[in-house]
Amino acid sequence: MTDERWDGPRLTVFGSATGGSRAGRAGGGSGGDRGGWAGGLRAALSDGTAAVAVGGALAGGFGVEAAKSVMVGEAAGRWWFVVGCLAGVALLVAGFGLRERTHRQVQVGIVVTARDVGRGLARARQYEQQAEEFSRSTCAVTVATAVTLSGDPVVDKSRVEELADETFNALMLAQRLTPEATRVNLIPTMPLHLAFWFGARLGHTHSREVRVHAVRQADGSPPYFAATALRATESAAAPLSASLETVEGGDPSRAALALDLQGFGRQFADPVRETCRLHGIGHLLVLRSAGSLLTEDAATYTGVVEQARREWLAAALPSAARTGRYAVFLSGSVAISLALGARLAAPDPGRWTVFSFDRDTHSYQPFPLPGPTRKPRGRLAERSQSTPELRRLAPRRSSETPPRS
Repeated sequence: MTDERWDGPRLTVFGSATGGSRAGRAGGGSGGDRGGWAGGLRAALSDGTAAVAVGGALAGGFGVEAAKSVMVGEAAGRWWFVVGCLAGVALLVAGFGLRERTHRQVQVGIVVTARDVGRGLARARQYEQQAEEFSRSTCAVTVATAVTLSGDPVVDKSRVEELADETFNALMLAQRLTPEATRVNLIPTMPLHLAFWFGARLGHTHSREVRVHAVRQADGSPPYFAATALRATESAAAPLSASLETVEGGDPSRAALALDLQGFGRQFADPVRETCRLHGIGHLLVLRSAGSLLTEDAATYTGVVEQARREWLAAALPSAARTGRYAVFLSGSVAISLALGARLAAPDPGRWTVFSFDRDTHSYQPFPLPGPTRKPRGRLAERSQSTPELRRLAPRRSSETPPRS
């Protein structure tokens, strides 16, 4: 069902949950959480402000007294002044070190949500709220944007692309709000196939480091962890096993990548092969995980993304497949799907089709839907109609209908 009243995603800016007053809706309004004097005191102690202030006072006061004792030639108590001055200098050094470390750790959170009506809006909003709470507890500023899917693949493709464009706006807004931030935490909540398409639209070339976060499947706190980066990352890890197959009867110019990250084995691979046969895909590269759950750390998740990229680029595919159309079958983590879309499909997203598993029909459905095939025109049409096979398949013209001039 299509929502005609939908006016696109909007940005919402939150301050951190521990203090600060930067919040409100982008373009107007203000408000937010105020941590009070206790939050301000904790912030001053943790970011080195208090140490710099006290150290400056001690170093300046005792330094002046020590200089005066030297000028008047009064040696009594001079060493105490010197010791106090050195203690102030030590506090200054420690304070500036804390401030530098704090500036390096300033982070901005961007929560991106595509609410899937078919899988339940209540669950989608629960995940969205959980992501916002995590981001506000760990980042100086949190920017949230979301869309509600319609169920129509054509409409949803447009909405996800606009969501990605709005995420670009969030990145620029975060840069203006927190110019000292060095890292952006991207926290996606959306179906796997839309995450791949979102990543393809978003790309991997950004001025700041963008860390894609994933939900922890095992018990643990916090509920999210930095899974991988959008930028290219050198990783020699190979947590998956790879095998390249030729699909009988498939088009040799079409190839597919399938990621079994939950160790389903044939339960995952057999429906994928059947879908490849139905859609005329001639080559299939399957990457399998030995276990049902990947180790939840950045090294493993980054290793999966980089290995999938390496295996795909190094696969022994014919030249026709390298210039044809691609497909991808996903499982497991939203963060990995998003990063793969950014790394593999961003240069030419029009060549990629993402297959998502439909629980109602128990089959894989393509996203986006394939566009209509162009009909040949002019001499090319006359030449194609002259072939015996096409003449046999062409509908016969009724004798009662005069030919067009």
